[in-house]
Amino acid sequence: MKPVHVAGETFYIPGITNVCLYKDYILDPSNNENVDWDSPLPVKTALISHCHTDHFWNGAKLHARGVKIYAPREERSMIENTAVNTNGNFCWAVPPESMLPWYFRKICCPVDDTLDRLVSPIKVVPLPGHSQWQCGFLTPDGVFYVADSMVTKKVWDTKHIVYYTSVPDARKSLETIIRSKAEFVLPSHGVLLNRDQAVELAEVNLKGIDMLEEAVIAILGREERTVEEMVSLVGRKLGIRDDFSMHIVCETTVRSMLYMLNRRKEADYELRGHKVYWKARP
Repeated sequence: MKPVHVAGETFYIPGITNVCLYKDYILDPSNNENVDWDSPLPVKTALISHCHTDHFWNGAKLHARGVKIYAPREERSMIENTAVNTNGNFCWAVPPESMLPWYFRKICCPVDDTLDRLVSPIKVVPLPGHSQWQCGFLTPDGVFYVADSMVTKKVWDTKHIVYYTSVPDARKSLETIIRSKAEFVLPSHGVLLNRDQAVELAEVNLKGIDMLEEAVIAILGREERTVEEMVSLVGRKLGIRDDFSMHIVCETTVRSMLYMLNRRKEADYELRGHKVYWKARP
Protein backbone atom coordinates (compact mmCIF):
# COMPACT_ATOMS: atom_id res chain seq x y z
CA MET A 1 0.00 0.00 0.00
CA LYS A 2 1.29 3.47 -0.87
CA PRO A 3 2.06 5.59 2.21
CA VAL A 4 -0.44 8.35 2.99
CA HIS A 5 1.03 11.84 3.19
CA VAL A 6 0.39 13.66 6.47
CA ALA A 7 2.65 16.73 6.49
CA GLY A 8 6.09 17.67 5.23
CA GLU A 9 8.13 14.47 5.08
CA THR A 10 5.88 12.48 7.42
CA PHE A 11 3.70 9.69 6.05
CA TYR A 12 1.78 6.77 7.50
CA ILE A 13 0.46 3.41 6.38
CA PRO A 14 -2.89 2.54 7.96
CA GLY A 15 -3.49 -1.00 9.13
CA ILE A 16 -4.23 -3.18 12.11
CA THR A 17 -1.29 -1.39 13.75
CA ASN A 18 -0.42 1.86 11.99
CA VAL A 19 3.10 2.53 10.76
CA CYS A 20 4.47 6.08 10.72
CA LEU A 21 7.32 7.11 8.40
CA TYR A 22 9.60 10.14 8.51
CA LYS A 23 12.43 10.35 5.97
CA ASP A 24 14.38 7.11 6.52
CA TYR A 25 12.79 6.39 9.93
CA ILE A 26 9.99 3.93 10.60
CA LEU A 27 8.01 4.21 13.83
CA ASP A 28 6.91 0.79 15.09
CA PRO A 29 7.79 -1.99 12.59
CA SER A 30 4.49 -3.60 13.44
CA ASN A 31 2.13 -6.31 12.24
CA ASN A 32 0.66 -3.89 9.68
CA GLU A 33 -0.88 -6.03 6.95
CA ASN A 34 -0.58 -3.32 4.28
CA VAL A 35 3.24 -3.24 4.31
CA ASP A 36 5.25 -5.69 2.19
CA TRP A 37 7.74 -6.57 4.91
CA ASP A 38 9.55 -9.07 2.70
CA SER A 39 10.57 -6.37 0.22
CA PRO A 40 13.33 -3.83 0.94
CA LEU A 41 12.00 -0.67 2.57
CA PRO A 42 13.73 2.74 2.26
CA VAL A 43 14.44 3.01 5.99
CA LYS A 44 17.65 3.01 8.03
CA THR A 45 16.29 3.35 11.56
CA ALA A 46 13.31 1.84 13.37
CA LEU A 47 11.95 3.26 16.63
CA ILE A 48 9.85 0.95 18.83
CA SER A 49 7.33 2.57 21.16
CA HIS A 50 6.93 -0.25 23.70
CA CYS A 51 7.21 -3.93 24.49
CA HIS A 52 4.01 -5.38 23.01
CA THR A 53 4.67 -7.67 20.07
CA ASP A 54 2.30 -6.05 17.59
CA HIS A 55 4.58 -3.01 17.67
CA PHE A 56 7.77 -4.83 16.65
CA TRP A 57 6.30 -7.84 14.83
CA ASN A 58 8.50 -7.29 11.76
CA GLY A 59 11.44 -5.59 13.43
CA ALA A 60 13.72 -8.61 13.12
CA LYS A 61 13.21 -8.66 9.35
CA LEU A 62 14.30 -5.04 9.10
CA HIS A 63 17.25 -5.64 11.43
CA ALA A 64 18.44 -8.50 9.21
CA ARG A 65 18.67 -5.98 6.35
CA GLY A 66 20.79 -3.56 8.38
CA VAL A 67 18.11 -1.31 9.87
CA LYS A 68 19.16 -0.02 13.30
CA ILE A 69 16.58 -0.65 16.03
CA TYR A 70 15.95 1.66 19.02
CA ALA A 71 13.61 0.90 21.93
CA PRO A 72 12.87 2.13 25.48
CA ARG A 73 15.80 1.20 27.71
CA GLU A 74 13.65 -0.35 30.43
CA GLU A 75 11.68 -2.48 27.96
CA ARG A 76 14.60 -3.60 25.81
CA SER A 77 14.86 -7.04 27.39
CA MET A 78 11.13 -7.65 26.85
CA ILE A 79 11.53 -6.87 23.14
CA GLU A 80 14.66 -8.94 22.64
CA ASN A 81 13.11 -11.85 24.55
CA THR A 82 9.33 -11.74 24.73
CA ALA A 83 9.27 -14.48 27.39
CA VAL A 84 10.46 -11.84 29.88
CA ASN A 85 7.17 -9.99 29.44
CA THR A 86 4.98 -13.05 28.97
CA ASN A 87 6.21 -14.99 32.00
CA GLY A 88 6.08 -11.86 34.13
CA ASN A 89 2.31 -11.85 33.67
CA PHE A 90 2.22 -15.36 35.21
CA CYS A 91 4.41 -14.67 38.27
CA TRP A 92 7.43 -15.84 36.23
CA ALA A 93 6.09 -19.38 35.93
CA VAL A 94 6.06 -20.63 32.33
CA PRO A 95 2.36 -20.91 31.35
CA PRO A 96 0.75 -23.49 29.04
CA GLU A 97 0.74 -22.33 25.43
CA SER A 98 -3.07 -22.51 25.39
CA MET A 99 -3.22 -19.71 28.00
CA LEU A 100 -1.25 -17.31 25.83
CA PRO A 101 -3.22 -14.84 23.67
CA TRP A 102 -1.98 -13.81 20.23
CA TYR A 103 -0.23 -10.72 21.57
CA PHE A 104 2.11 -12.94 23.60
CA ARG A 105 3.30 -14.77 20.51
CA LYS A 106 7.02 -15.59 20.67
CA ILE A 107 8.27 -12.92 18.29
CA CYS A 108 11.54 -11.32 19.35
CA CYS A 109 13.43 -8.37 17.90
CA PRO A 110 17.11 -7.44 18.30
CA VAL A 111 17.67 -3.95 19.72
CA ASP A 112 20.79 -2.00 18.78
CA ASP A 113 20.41 0.92 21.17
CA THR A 114 17.99 2.71 23.46
CA LEU A 115 15.76 5.71 22.80
CA ASP A 116 17.44 7.82 25.48
CA ARG A 117 20.63 7.69 23.39
CA LEU A 118 18.90 8.51 20.09
CA VAL A 119 20.23 11.53 18.20
CA SER A 120 17.46 12.42 15.77
CA PRO A 121 15.18 15.24 14.63
CA ILE A 122 12.34 13.08 15.96
CA LYS A 123 11.48 13.91 19.57
CA VAL A 124 10.92 10.99 21.95
CA VAL A 125 8.01 11.71 24.32
CA PRO A 126 7.39 9.48 27.37
CA LEU A 127 3.78 8.22 27.37
CA PRO A 128 3.65 5.61 30.15
CA GLY A 129 0.53 3.91 31.46
CA HIS A 130 -0.30 1.30 28.84
CA SER A 131 3.14 -0.14 29.35
CA GLN A 132 5.34 1.31 32.04
CA TRP A 133 7.90 2.93 29.71
CA GLN A 134 5.94 3.45 26.49
CA CYS A 135 7.08 6.38 24.33
CA GLY A 136 5.54 8.41 21.56
CA PHE A 137 7.35 10.17 18.73
CA LEU A 138 6.92 13.74 17.48
CA THR A 139 8.25 14.42 13.98
CA PRO A 140 9.54 17.87 12.94
CA ASP A 141 6.42 18.18 10.77
CA GLY A 142 4.16 18.36 13.85
CA VAL A 143 2.93 14.77 13.64
CA PHE A 144 2.64 13.06 17.03
CA TYR A 145 2.65 9.24 16.92
CA VAL A 146 1.19 8.32 20.32
CA ALA A 147 1.32 4.49 20.14
CA ASP A 148 -1.24 2.87 22.50
CA SER A 149 -1.65 5.80 24.87
CA MET A 150 -5.20 6.26 23.63
CA VAL A 151 -7.72 4.04 21.85
CA THR A 152 -10.82 4.65 19.75
CA LYS A 153 -14.27 5.23 21.19
CA LYS A 154 -15.27 1.94 19.57
CA VAL A 155 -12.83 0.07 21.85
CA TRP A 156 -14.47 1.60 24.93
CA ASP A 157 -17.95 0.89 23.55
CA THR A 158 -17.26 -2.75 22.64
CA LYS A 159 -14.47 -4.02 24.93
CA HIS A 160 -15.24 -1.72 27.89
CA ILE A 161 -11.67 -1.87 29.20
CA VAL A 162 -8.12 -1.00 28.17
CA TYR A 163 -4.81 -2.55 29.27
CA TYR A 164 -3.14 -0.27 31.85
CA THR A 165 -0.14 -1.04 34.00
CA SER A 166 -0.43 2.37 35.69
CA VAL A 167 -3.71 4.25 35.65
CA PRO A 168 -2.27 7.54 37.00
CA ASP A 169 0.44 7.47 34.32
CA ALA A 170 -2.16 6.73 31.64
CA ARG A 171 -4.08 9.83 32.70
CA LYS A 172 -0.91 11.95 32.60
CA SER A 173 -0.08 10.67 29.11
CA LEU A 174 -3.53 11.64 27.85
CA GLU A 175 -3.04 15.09 29.37
CA THR A 176 0.32 15.29 27.55
CA ILE A 177 -1.52 14.65 24.27
CA ILE A 178 -4.11 17.31 25.11
CA ARG A 179 -1.37 19.87 25.87
CA SER A 180 0.59 18.97 22.77
CA LYS A 181 0.84 21.56 20.01
CA ALA A 182 1.06 18.84 17.35
CA GLU A 183 -1.07 19.50 14.27
CA PHE A 184 -1.74 15.79 13.75
CA VAL A 185 -1.96 12.84 16.14
CA LEU A 186 -1.66 9.22 15.05
CA PRO A 187 -2.62 6.45 17.50
CA SER A 188 -1.35 2.95 16.73
CA HIS A 189 -4.89 1.65 16.32
CA GLY A 190 -7.26 4.09 14.68
CA VAL A 191 -7.38 6.90 12.17
CA LEU A 192 -5.18 9.96 11.75
CA LEU A 193 -6.52 12.85 13.85
CA ASN A 194 -6.20 16.60 13.66
CA ARG A 195 -5.55 18.48 16.89
CA ASP A 196 -9.22 19.05 17.81
CA GLN A 197 -10.10 15.41 17.10
CA ALA A 198 -7.13 14.24 19.19
CA VAL A 199 -8.20 16.35 22.18
CA GLU A 200 -11.75 15.01 21.86
CA LEU A 201 -10.56 11.40 21.76
CA ALA A 202 -8.17 11.93 24.68
CA GLU A 203 -11.12 13.20 26.72
CA VAL A 204 -13.13 10.10 25.72
CA ASN A 205 -10.27 7.98 27.08
CA LEU A 206 -10.12 9.99 30.31
CA LYS A 207 -13.85 9.43 30.79
CA GLY A 208 -13.31 5.72 30.11
CA ILE A 209 -10.71 5.56 32.86
CA ASP A 210 -13.09 7.38 35.22
CA MET A 211 -15.77 4.79 34.39
CA LEU A 212 -13.37 1.95 35.20
CA GLU A 213 -12.36 3.55 38.49
CA GLU A 214 -15.99 4.04 39.50
CA ALA A 215 -16.74 0.40 38.68
CA VAL A 216 -13.80 -0.91 40.73
CA ILE A 217 -14.67 1.31 43.73
CA ALA A 218 -18.34 0.31 43.59
CA ILE A 219 -17.55 -3.40 43.40
CA LEU A 220 -14.96 -3.21 46.18
CA GLY A 221 -17.46 -1.46 48.43
CA ARG A 222 -16.99 -2.34 52.10
CA GLU A 223 -16.48 -6.03 51.45
CA GLU A 224 -13.23 -7.96 51.66
CA ARG A 225 -12.42 -9.20 48.18
CA THR A 226 -9.50 -11.05 46.65
CA VAL A 227 -7.96 -9.92 43.37
CA GLU A 228 -9.54 -12.89 41.59
CA GLU A 229 -12.95 -11.92 42.95
CA MET A 230 -12.43 -8.33 41.85
CA VAL A 231 -11.36 -9.35 38.35
CA SER A 232 -14.33 -11.68 38.00
CA LEU A 233 -16.86 -9.16 39.30
CA VAL A 234 -15.49 -6.27 37.21
CA GLY A 235 -15.34 -8.47 34.11
CA ARG A 236 -18.94 -9.60 34.53
CA LYS A 237 -20.27 -6.15 35.42
CA LEU A 238 -18.69 -4.57 32.32
CA GLY A 239 -19.54 -7.49 30.03
CA ILE A 240 -15.90 -8.16 29.14
CA ARG A 241 -15.36 -11.13 26.82
CA ASP A 242 -14.50 -14.24 28.84
CA ASP A 243 -11.28 -15.54 27.27
CA PHE A 244 -7.59 -15.41 28.18
CA SER A 245 -6.93 -12.52 25.82
CA MET A 246 -9.32 -10.20 27.67
CA HIS A 247 -8.83 -11.82 31.08
CA ILE A 248 -5.18 -10.70 31.12
CA VAL A 249 -6.26 -7.18 30.15
CA CYS A 250 -8.89 -7.15 32.90
CA GLU A 251 -6.61 -8.53 35.61
CA THR A 252 -3.78 -6.12 34.82
CA THR A 253 -6.03 -3.07 34.81
CA VAL A 254 -7.95 -4.10 37.95
CA ARG A 255 -4.66 -4.65 39.78
CA SER A 256 -3.47 -1.25 38.59
CA MET A 257 -6.66 0.32 39.95
CA LEU A 258 -6.32 -1.41 43.34
CA TYR A 259 -2.68 -0.38 43.67
CA MET A 260 -3.63 3.20 42.78
CA LEU A 261 -6.36 3.23 45.44
CA ASN A 262 -3.86 1.96 48.00
CA ARG A 263 -1.35 4.69 47.13
CA ARG A 264 -4.15 7.23 47.52
CA LYS A 265 -4.90 5.68 50.94
CA GLU A 266 -8.39 4.70 49.82
CA ALA A 267 -7.94 0.92 50.04
CA ASP A 268 -5.94 -1.52 52.14
CA TYR A 269 -4.83 -5.10 51.65
CA GLU A 270 -4.09 -7.98 54.00
CA LEU A 271 -2.45 -11.35 53.41
CA ARG A 272 -4.39 -14.04 55.24
CA GLY A 273 -4.45 -17.76 54.58
CA HIS A 274 -2.33 -17.27 51.45
CA LYS A 275 -4.94 -14.94 49.96
CA VAL A 276 -4.58 -11.19 49.52
CA TYR A 277 -7.77 -9.47 50.61
CA TRP A 278 -8.61 -5.90 49.55
CA LYS A 279 -10.99 -3.56 51.34
CA ALA A 280 -11.91 0.10 50.93
CA ARG A 281 -10.97 2.37 53.79
CA PRO A 282 -13.87 3.79 55.83
